[in-house]
Order: sequence, then structure tokens, then C-alpha cells
Amino acid sequence: MIQQHSTENVYSALESRPVGLTPDEIIARQVSFGKNRITEKKGKHPFFIFLANMTSMMAILLWVGGVIAIIAQMPELGIAIFAVNLINGVFSFWQEFRANKATEALKRMLPSFCRVIRDGQEQQVLAEELVPGDILLIAEGDKISADSRLLMSSDLQVNQSTLTGES
Repeated sequence: MIQQHSTENVYSALESRPVGLTPDEIIARQVSFGKNRITEKKGKHPFFIFLANMTSMMAILLWVGGVIAIIAQMPELGIAIFAVNLINGVFSFWQEFRANKATEALKRMLPSFCRVIRDGQEQQVLAEELVPGDILLIAEGDKISADSRLLMSSDLQVNQSTLTGES
């Protein structure tokens, strides 16, 4: 885990240095790693999300089990299996639906610009142009635009409520 390594080892592992990356290194890393953004997936219609939860392999086995129970003259068991399967499908759908909404909310919260040190100079760049090895400058109230490792801090406090859902 990179947070357990010394600053020098982190620079070495990321092929970076305290003065930041050169323009050539930035271009090479943008080509190699792509943009720093959450990939956009076309969202499925909620009906299809629900249908997928009701037709998973386990759900199908339960549907078949319910039918077999009814055929075997145990209608109470069959109805109970159907009810459990339906409740499980609704809960799975709701959880997936909420997770998709949370991901969309996180995307909207990402900052569009950030401050970095590149080629020995402080610059403001689009957050999606960050590359591995960039030196981020973070000030009070900033939202961090990428997975990062702190190299130095003073009186640091972190608010993780956007990740934990606390208010």
C-alpha cells in the first residue's frame, strides 16, 4: 500500500519528483492512462434493473422451486417462496437504484479545476487532466479530484461525509 512508503519511495514508484512532471511526461501519461474521469455508462431503465434482479440465476431457481412446491400440493410453501423471491428482488433493485443515484451525485460533486505543481510551477488545470504522479496542492475546503497520497500536511482534518453518507 502506497501510504506506508516514504515520500522518496512514492516519488520513485510514481516516477515523479517534488517539482512535478514535465509537459512530455504529462502527455505520455495522458495517452497511457486516459482522462481522470468516472466513465459514463448509459444508465439502464429502472424496469430493466428490476427485471434483471428478478431473473438472476438464484431468482430463477427460487421461481422453479415455488412452482415445484405448488405442483407437489404445497401451495403455502410455493407462495412463501414466491413472496421471498419478490421481496429479495425489490430490495436488490432498490439498493442498485440508490447506488446509481449516489454515483451520479458523486460525479456532480467532483471539482472541475485543481492546483498542481508541474515543471516546477504552480498551475491550475482541469481535474480530468490529472495524471498519476501529479503533485496536487490542496487548501482548506478543497475537494480532491483523484486518488491521492498526502506527502505533507499541517493541521489536517478530513470530511468524508460524501463517501459515508453522513450529514
